[in-house]
Amino acid sequence: MSNEANLFKKIVNATSAGKLDWKLVPRSRFSDLIFQPNHVFRIFETTYTKDDDDYTVLLVEKKYDDPEWDFAVEKYRPEMYFLFDGSIVLTIDEDTVDLNHLIRLVKSVELNTDRAKRLLG
Repeated sequence: MSNEANLFKKIVNATSAGKLDWKLVPRSRFSDLIFQPNHVFRIFETTYTKDDDDYTVLLVEKKYDDPEWDFAVEKYRPEMYFLFDGSIVLTIDEDTVDLNHLIRLVKSVELNTDRAKRLLG
């Protein structure tokens, strides 16, 4: 298993254990950092601490038109960004981690954001 996959697994486990506080943030907040920000429709944010360093973790959901179809079909792609001091230090996407694992994390995070907890609680 790659280092990126191991880190992703740690994020999943910490999320499942309730150790990470995810919140929904405005799409425009990180538009200067995220590649193709016009495709973003939701961003979740949390803080991950490793070796006394705090990393901002962004779970970003994007939709693209899928050129493999003759009619408009949207392709869904989540990505995860790790920021330190406002700069991207690592990106995890479907090239690093299985797309289904990313989607499952999004579903879990969506239900555990501060707003969703208020709405459901």
